[in-house]
Amino acid sequence: MPCKQNERQALLMFKQDLKDPSNRLLSWVGEGDCCNWTGVVCDNLTGHVRELHLGNYYSDEYLNYSLYQDNSLGGKVNTSLLNLKHLSYLDLSNNDFGGIQIPSLLATTYWMKFENLQWLSGLSSWQNLDMSRVDLSKASDWFQVTNTLPSSMLVELHMSCCELNQIPVGVANMTRLEVLNLRWNIIWGTIPQWLYTCSNLESLSLYLNLLRGEISSSTGNLTAIVNLDLSPNQLEGKMPSSLGNLCKLTVLDLSRNYFSGSVSEILGSLSRCSSGPMESLKLSTNDFLGPLSDQLGNFRHLRLLALSSNSISCPIPVSS
Repeated sequence: MPCKQNERQALLMFKQDLKDPSNRLLSWVGEGDCCNWTGVVCDNLTGHVRELHLGNYYSDEYLNYSLYQDNSLGGKVNTSLLNLKHLSYLDLSNNDFGGIQIPSLLATTYWMKFENLQWLSGLSSWQNLDMSRVDLSKASDWFQVTNTLPSSMLVELHMSCCELNQIPVGVANMTRLEVLNLRWNIIWGTIPQWLYTCSNLESLSLYLNLLRGEISSSTGNLTAIVNLDLSPNQLEGKMPSSLGNLCKLTVLDLSRNYFSGSVSEILGSLSRCSSGPMESLKLSTNDFLGPLSDQLGNFRHLRLLALSSNSISCPIPVSS
């Protein structure tokens, strides 16, 4: 089924406001089937545009972003995307939409045009949003962006490398959110209590931020969590026994913090689930102490265990 004419026109209008120095969107021309255009994915039965994959990806091993700027899309995001009523996935990550002055209403903020944020709320079927490597350091009102997101439908939110200094408060309203990726930011302070109410979260990454304070016992409310990454930060204190409520937890990374307490207590909490699926457990570079207990043998699926740079006083038990 070819794409719809009104959706093809919406994409062409969207392209008109973009800067495309490397001609990534060269196929976006004329009266052709927009379902065949670069980055466009349509529903095979209806012809409606369902996904736009326009991220400028590169390998993480390359640290010099300037090498890839020539491939970045720029300009502004045209509100014509509102006409893509069936759009459920939009990836604009690793592009360069920064440095554009928004209207006088938010004259102190520099990022995208303000209308580029408003159309987010009109995409009621959105399920995935990836804004990774979009620099929000100059967007003093960036938290307003998250409040315009289609919170009732959003399942995945990726905002890594965005220079964020706090966790977006709009996340609290995203009742269906399963994946929250806030890696490589400068988020400081304690983990907000409302984050522990996101009961559908399956993956939470706060990797490489500046978080401080202790982990709340309310962590035990995240019963759907599968992947939890809190490394490396400046978190401290003892781990709450409520970790034992996380019976779906497969990957846990607490490394490179200032956590303390008995390592056997942590293992005891995590082994409370009779057939826990834990595959990767990283506790290295903390202040954990004491001997390892035979409870380590309860982790039947464990493939990776990292305990280095602690004060653990005996070898791994033979039973494990």
